[in-house]
Amino acid sequence: MVVGDSRDSFALENKLNWLYLDINSYFSTVEQQVNPHLRDKPVAVVPLMTDSTCAIAASYDAKLKGIKTGTRIFEAKRLCPELICVQANHALYVEYHNRIFAEVDKYLKVDHIFSIDEAACRLTGKYQTPSEAISIANIIKEKIKENVGAYISCSIGIASNRYLAKIASDMQKPDGLTIIQPNDLPAKLYKLDLSDLPGIGSRTKKKILKHGITSVQELCNLDPKRLRSIWGSVWGEKIWYLIRGADLPLEETKNSSIGHSQVLVPDSKSVEVARNILITLTLKAATRLRAKNLFSNSIYLEIILSSGKKIKDRAKLSLSSDNNTFLNAALRLWDNLIHTSNAKELKKLSISLSGLQEESSQMSFDDFYNHHKKKHQHLSKMIDALNKKLGSNMVTIGLPPSKHKIKSVVAFGHIPGVKDQR
Repeated sequence: MVVGDSRDSFALENKLNWLYLDINSYFSTVEQQVNPHLRDKPVAVVPLMTDSTCAIAASYDAKLKGIKTGTRIFEAKRLCPELICVQANHALYVEYHNRIFAEVDKYLKVDHIFSIDEAACRLTGKYQTPSEAISIANIIKEKIKENVGAYISCSIGIASNRYLAKIASDMQKPDGLTIIQPNDLPAKLYKLDLSDLPGIGSRTKKKILKHGITSVQELCNLDPKRLRSIWGSVWGEKIWYLIRGADLPLEETKNSSIGHSQVLVPDSKSVEVARNILITLTLKAATRLRAKNLFSNSIYLEIILSSGKKIKDRAKLSLSSDNNTFLNAALRLWDNLIHTSNAKELKKLSISLSGLQEESSQMSFDDFYNHHKKKHQHLSKMIDALNKKLGSNMVTIGLPPSKHKIKSVVAFGHIPGVKDQR
């Protein structure tokens, strides 16, 4: 999409076009819904039951104590000695995600899922008026509590575009409902911090501050070309239009890489056990790649040793999507890194596939159509089909049954089915 070169081509959108829904403290809220004894208590959801890990979610009672996503558990317990830690149950979170947004879809079509706990619905017809938009928002809130879980609350933002609706949903938490009216723009945003605007992370904020811009009001007073110059991309110019209510089309984001990582529990830190975990992580990444009809020409392995030292390497590949190619490459990287580092115990493994291209992309005859490549590709797809039918990891390559379960992580851009979480 090309943004116009001048503000003369811009027309203010006077309708409320979007409702943005954000489930409050999602992981911890779901845990409190299914475990009533956790309600109204400080709860941290953790990947592993150890003080050396960090919180991946915190209940509102925990947040009041200064605990947030990313807080180390030993520090969290210092801030809040009564903190209750719960090990993440991602299959449960996926199940509730599906139930929540199926319920929302009964009243407004869910137009876009942004993450496991956030989605946007397009408003049309009578729902573009403030009174009707508020009415349907309250109905959605009530029906989630009534039909999914009484302890599950959400904050809802309503505005002329998704960007502003997202901002509105963050203005009142928990259980908020905020409308940003077109005629209130951009003044309604002036009291926000720069980092409250989506797209302004810590790096971008530093860049903006270097240009002498210290507030949202100062940012709003800049012209589109100046914003584009500060950002160094067209996104800066788009910000000018978005904060004034323009309902710009959503640009589909493309995967730059597909990967998996695993923090190793005490009985899986040995090189021998970790190698099998690497195989499982590689196969999971390859399965996701094929599910998206993508091919990769690069594999990256990163290992964090028990000492905290990080070792890593990357290999270029012919364009591939079969298990055999990725496993061979991953194990070559592994053997080289383990040998050169003389590692004995490991802390974390990460594997990622990059250089992604769609199946329709041009490939050389030698790269894809030779006999061995076709055979391995066909075998990999057969394994995918069997695992889809029988359950994740029921059929695998070169791995005996293991007690070391790979913990799934629900990423923002990837919300797997429940079977993927087993």
